[in-house]
Order: sequence, then C-alpha cells, then structure tokens
Amino acid sequence: MTTAKVFHIPALLALIATAGALDAQKVTVLATGLKNPTKMIRTPAGSLLVTETDTTPNSGRLTLVTTGGLARPLITGLPSGLAAPNGDADGPSGIVLAGRVLFLEIGEGDGFSNGPKPGQLVPNPKGISSPIFASILKFTLSADVEQVMGTFTLTAQTQSDLGFGKAVSLSDGAGATAVCEIVTQFRPGIPDPNTIWRNSHPYAMTFLPASPSSVVLTPNPPGLTPTPGADLVPQTAGTLYAADAGMNLVWQVDAVTGKTKALTQFASTPDPVPGPPFIEPVPDSIQVYNGQLLVTLLSGAPFVGGQSRVILVDPVTGAQSLFIALLSSAIDVGYMPQLLGRPVFYVLQFSNSLATGGPGQLLRYDSTVPKVYVDNLKAPSSMVMDPATGAVYIAERGGGDILVVTP
Repeated sequence: MTTAKVFHIPALLALIATAGALDAQKVTVLATGLKNPTKMIRTPAGSLLVTETDTTPNSGRLTLVTTGGLARPLITGLPSGLAAPNGDADGPSGIVLAGRVLFLEIGEGDGFSNGPKPGQLVPNPKGISSPIFASILKFTLSADVEQVMGTFTLTAQTQSDLGFGKAVSLSDGAGATAVCEIVTQFRPGIPDPNTIWRNSHPYAMTFLPASPSSVVLTPNPPGLTPTPGADLVPQTAGTLYAADAGMNLVWQVDAVTGKTKALTQFASTPDPVPGPPFIEPVPDSIQVYNGQLLVTLLSGAPFVGGQSRVILVDPVTGAQSLFIALLSSAIDVGYMPQLLGRPVFYVLQFSNSLATGGPGQLLRYDSTVPKVYVDNLKAPSSMVMDPATGAVYIAERGGGDILVVTP
C-alpha cells in the first residue's frame, strides 16, 4: 500500500492513543507479548491461530493461542520484510483452516521502496527478502493443529524451492509432518501512471468449500505419515477469496488448482475535502456471511471520517452492494447469530479518527444505529466470534495482546 492512497496498516501505531482503561467487567487479556498480530481465526476446538511479524526479515510466524492463553509458535520463518513507505513489518496475514489443510496468505513484505515523490513506489533496489511475497501457501498437516507440539520452520532454501514451484516436506521435531506448497502467487506490482508502481498487498482471506461431490482423493503427499491401510487422503476443494489492499480488489482462487482471477474491484470515491482528487477504498478484511462475502474498506488518505464502509459481494458474480456505511476505519467485520431475528453485527475500527490518530473501537449493531461496545483499543487488527458464549476475541497490533470481550 502506498501513502498516496492509504497508510500501511502499522504506520500510525505511534499515533494511536493508549490512554483510558477498558471496562474490566467486559474485557480481559487472554494472551500478551505477540509481535504485530495481523489476522486471527478460531479453530473448531476453540484455540486461536494468529499471524505475527517481527521487524527482522523473514520473521513471520503463525502462533496458536490456547483457550487458557498459552501462545506457542506453529510455523516460523515465514516471508516478511519492512514495507514502504514507513518501514513497517509486513508478512503473513490471512488464515484459512480446512480440516488439516492450512492456507496462509503472505503480504507484500519489502518488495517495494519509496519513489522519488511521496506516494510513489519502485521495486526495491536492494533486493527483496523473500521470493514468495504476495502469495498463498498451503500446509497439509499430518495432525490437527492442536496436536502439533513442535514448530515447522521455513528456511531460505525452503522459500527458494517454493518459489520454483516445488513442494517441500517439513517436520516439527516432535513427530508431526507437513507438506508446504504455493497455491498461487499474485503479480507483485503493475505500472501505475500516478504511483509509478501499484503493489499487490494480500491482507485478508476467507474460504467457501465446494460441494461434497467436488472433493477429490489424491495419493498421500511425500512427507506425510500414511494412515495404516489407506493410501488416499482428502484434498480440500473450494474457493479462496483474498482481499488485496494494494490492488483494491478481491481475488478468487481455486484452492486445488490455484487458478486465480479478479472477482471484483472497488472504485475510488471523490475526495470531499482538499487533497487527493480521489480516496482509494483499501479492502482489508473479508468474511463469509450467508453465502456472501462481507468486505471492509478502510479508505485511504486523507482519511476523511465516514468514508470507510462494509460492502456485500456476491462470490459468483462479484456484484457489490453497500452493507454498512459512515465508518471511520473499518478493519474487520463479524456477526453473532440470534435465535430469533437478524444477527448482531460488529465492526472493528482501527482508529476512531485516522487523521488525528485516535484509538480503535469495537462497534456493535443491535439495530441500524451502532454503539461503541469497546473503546480505547490499541490499533486492533482482527477479531473472531464465539457464537456459543457470545465472546469476541480481538487482536491488538499496537499492544501485542489478544483480548476477550464477554457479554
């Protein structure tokens, strides 16, 4: 992402206000000490999977946080780098878990540097830290994620092999194995008359499974421990949908073949205040709702309040319709089903005012009029719901915490 159209997600962390205590009756800390947590999902067993990125090259990792708050790394050495324009840590982002198949989205990393003018990008003249930025990786595990006791690690050689289209076998050192391969790699950038280059920045991902009849069986991949008496394992079939915050679109990716196409692109909107003539949309999260896709649009510079919104997207045709409007900086959306009536929707806002660096908020929609459910969040980046308890889990990029908001 470039400053001409948006801030890079961590770029305003130094501006985010942290004063003001959260309501102790509603909010507790489940885990702390995470490094720039970006996206998070909940496993069927109730654990959390969180993508993190430290400030050194290829320090990305996937961390499992148990229901008791214990955080342990599952995968380390994931591609990462310091991204333009402000040198912010960028690496693994969106996560999808389908049985024992894990998909990880990799961001732009340090693929680009600042151009001659503010808001411009050029390919990094110093070289990039990984050959597999802007991609989706697939890990086929030999055990459920909660049963993986060790850590899988990607090395420079591993990343090089993946970049050449090879599948690599990994061991966690504690008995579990995995096969890693690239599902797809997006074009890292395209020429742009205003910004020199427009980068691809995959930042969020979700999944819609195929019908059961579409699931195919394939031989056990090398490196997996075969099940006695069986030489076939199910291959996950379905479609991945990736929100690209640089290209301002949603990619549609066949999870088996890797065939990729742009499903829909979001248009810029006129700037109502002096500044750039247009405000770019910047999709930064994508969730499944009632067979459709909910996509949050953060909105870019000059960060005018009310320009952020949530869009409903048809996963087949790409048709768009406005779902929630007049937001300040939506970075995630979710909902709680109700026994009767419409679900209760939640919108996570990175800041209540990007222009001034205000704190983040969790908005709750019991009706069409939202209320601030949790205030004074430190650069929140992702949330997940527990429909059984009504709890909302929030990852704070600014504080490195995982919070639990209880009803």
